Amino acid sequence: MDITWHGNTCATFKGKTATVVLNPDKTIKSPLKGKVVLSSLGEGVELAEVKEMVRMFDWPGEYEVAGIPIVGLNAWTRSRSKEEEGSEKDGRTIIFSFEVDGIKICHLGGLGHKLTSEMVDDIGDVDVLCVPTGDMGNLTGKTEEVIDQIDPRVVLLMGTGDAVADAKAAGAKLEEPTDKITIASRSTLPEDKTLYYSLAKV
Repeated sequence: MDITWHGNTCATFKGKTATVVLNPDKTIKSPLKGKVVLSSLGEGVELAEVKEMVRMFDWPGEYEVAGIPIVGLNAWTRSRSKEEEGSEKDGRTIIFSFEVDGIKICHLGGLGHKLTSEMVDDIGDVDVLCVPTGDMGNLTGKTEEVIDQIDPRVVLLMGTGDAVADAKAAGAKLEEPTDKITIASRSTLPEDKTLYYSLAKV
């Protein structure tokens, strides 16, 4: 599987039989191509054109398209008070988890709070966790804790944040910055540590 970053929180996950395009907002100028499009950007955000698209999802649920199993979970862009829980106030986002070439990927969307135990169970085991940072993310002060809750094998820091500081806060060393990562198979991922990458133009 090849993971290519295109800017902001937009990336493609190219597998042997299908490609997933994540968050292709209108500002992305790179040509985008993929069968499945996932958007956690919220209503009213215009998406870029994605060639060969079969289906686009921007709502929660369980799906399978082109051999790609997908789970979308409701989440929120900020912590909520007890009074707000269960209400339909603005600030919803979607956590997407999906599988490409047997590798489980999770993108936190605009998450701005710690995960509940039920959410952790629903997300399940994760190989690659995509974490929006800086202006692209809402997890200020909570990033390390949420990563620990999920315990992935690879963390991809996406956006404008200080990736070096984020990795250091988690007690990890950042791998060389890159805009593309290739994972040959799940068996090539580490078992006893988490690798941190900064998805940024180099």
